[in-house]
Amino acid sequence: MYDAVVIGSGVVGLSIALELHDRGIKVAVVARDIADDSNSIGFASPWAGCNWYSFANGRSDPASEWDEITYKGLEKVAKERPDLCEKIPVWDVYSGKKKEEEKPWYKDLVTDYRDLEATPSNPLPGGKPYATNFKTWCLHAPNYTRYLGDKLRSLGVPLIRHRLSSLDEAYNLPSTGKVNLVINATGLGARSLIGVEDDKVYPARGQTVLVKAPWVKEQIFHVEGFFAGKDQDGDETAKAPPQAAYIIPRPGPEGHVVLGGHYRVGDWSTCADLKEAERILKDCYNLCPKLAGPNGRSWRDIEVIAHNVGLRPAREGGARVELEHRQIGKKGFTSINPTTVNDDMGRKVAVVHAYGVGGAGFQNSMGLAVKVSDLAVGYLKSSSSNRAKL
Repeated sequence: MYDAVVIGSGVVGLSIALELHDRGIKVAVVARDIADDSNSIGFASPWAGCNWYSFANGRSDPASEWDEITYKGLEKVAKERPDLCEKIPVWDVYSGKKKEEEKPWYKDLVTDYRDLEATPSNPLPGGKPYATNFKTWCLHAPNYTRYLGDKLRSLGVPLIRHRLSSLDEAYNLPSTGKVNLVINATGLGARSLIGVEDDKVYPARGQTVLVKAPWVKEQIFHVEGFFAGKDQDGDETAKAPPQAAYIIPRPGPEGHVVLGGHYRVGDWSTCADLKEAERILKDCYNLCPKLAGPNGRSWRDIEVIAHNVGLRPAREGGARVELEHRQIGKKGFTSINPTTVNDDMGRKVAVVHAYGVGGAGFQNSMGLAVKVSDLAVGYLKSSSSNRAKL
């Protein structure tokens, strides 16, 4: 018997399951793609850069709280597993000087924050005139998701491979039994999952080039105008990829570095675009010629390991994080949703939605897990259902 089922096994779902377990909630994870599937294009987590680089729009944005909790929480991961998580410098370079009110909300949170201006004796990466420099976390994305999965299993939390066609199914699975609470961390799946079918969910395609450059020890970002623009109605529109670039060294002994700078709204393609890959390599080389090695002379000398594509699970209006009360299986209710309940009254249940974070899943993960767990525990305390025992 379980108190709750988490559907979705990306970094968000796994982090939520871990937080719920730590609070004494007996939980299971159910997903089509599980943490071990690091080569699957069915979910975004294995393909992330990835680092802590907040997208939150000031302190009024709920994501700033999630990001702050995660920034602080990753300290523990780095001490336990430095091969998965380490804190290194990042250079965020740009062309126009920022006003005081444009400076990031996290300047007092991160380590060694500085605003810099290029001088002849101290040029900035890419020859840019301005930069922000601080120390932040970078993660080995596929290994970190596997680590979370292994940790959950070691605590007795099962990761169950099962493809759901409807939300209702999750309340009555043979492998978990009857539950009254589901956590919906399905990412892009929230667009098609029967019972959710959120048409605000869309893919934001990302493409990266994995290269070998163990001598590169700093992150460099030039992401002015990285995100898609708006049309006349204020909606995000699919446009040609912005000319942005980022460089993120990956922790671990492999000496790998992730190169990126691609954000295309509404594009479902998971095939690598070699023309775009060439653009990324050129732009990243311009930011950091060291990528080509001590004897390299151009971007063509960068040692390419792989071309990767992932679909960020984005949502118009931002992430959906809320508790929804539902009723399933009422006799006589016209529905073709798969369900095993069929009585006169049906069953009152609930779902906590936790999807639509786009490319912020890793840096949101721990804080989002706290928020979602607060909602879940509050529901379980107020409901009359019996609690399972860990």
